[in-house]
Amino acid sequence: MYLLKILISLSLLLNSFACGELPPSNAESFLKGEHQLRKMVEKEELFGTMSGGFFLFMGGINGEMKSQTNVKFAWEMNDKTYAISSLPIERFRIKFDESITNLIIKFRWSRCNKNDLQQLMDQHVIYALVICKKGDWPVQIKLPLN
Repeated sequence: MYLLKILISLSLLLNSFACGELPPSNAESFLKGEHQLRKMVEKEELFGTMSGGFFLFMGGINGEMKSQTNVKFAWEMNDKTYAISSLPIERFRIKFDESITNLIIKFRWSRCNKNDLQQLMDQHVIYALVICKKGDWPVQIKLPLN
């Protein structure tokens, strides 16, 4: 138990050095503010792992397949260029605002000194807020009927 407390304290200490107390990176500065959203595509992706071991004539293989629904989207960064990014659908939030003219996306992220935009999106974006009119957001509720 004492060893577990030491490991947790050490992990928190190392994390505070790695993220949070460093100046914002170039990629992080691209995420600030509101951004124009150009296109969103929902895509089901499969991920799999397989491992195995053999010795002479005996051995075994283990495998696992998972599916995840990701949303790929194009958004205007603060330097007026467009990036194509991807996030799991669970990390999106929707806000309706009838006064806007274009779709807007805003990001909420944990601070970390990363210069790679996709690595920042994968590891540090907590959620993306899409602001749109009610008529621009399709209603498609697919529930199991069992």
